[in-house]
Amino acid sequence: MRERFDKEVLELIPHREPMLLVNHLISVSEKCSQARVLIDEQTPFFVPGEGVPAWIGLEYMGQTAALIAGYQQREGLSKPHLGFLMGSRKYHSSLAHFPSGENLVVSCEEAALVGESLATFNCTIRSESNSDSNIEALATAVLSVFRRPIET
Repeated sequence: MRERFDKEVLELIPHREPMLLVNHLISVSEKCSQARVLIDEQTPFFVPGEGVPAWIGLEYMGQTAALIAGYQQREGLSKPHLGFLMGSRKYHSSLAHFPSGENLVVSCEEAALVGESLATFNCTIRSESNSDSNIEALATAVLSVFRRPIET
């Protein structure tokens, strides 16, 4: 049986159940990440007969962006810090709920870094069965994240 969460996801971000929402790491680099989210009855925030409300996609995006920070810290590319989702611009979803049985591919790309404290990310959510970048996304947003250094 396939594990619900990849070991590398658990290593790169501090989130844990029940608030760990991304299941599998697809790819991660210094500026980009992709993760898979499984939508089923075990998924946090699942509403029977409807699925997961699409606004939860903001947190899917935030955790996928956090994979970039975890990677940067692991590779020594940034100092240890905590990331706080400060807000989003232009969140748009083409549906009200992500349906049961759907595998989502969440992609984030670091768009800007202002000093050491503010980062923005361009994010998309696509159906894994339609993850081609030429196919319209299920959801899109620009996230703003505040980065607070951790005293070591």
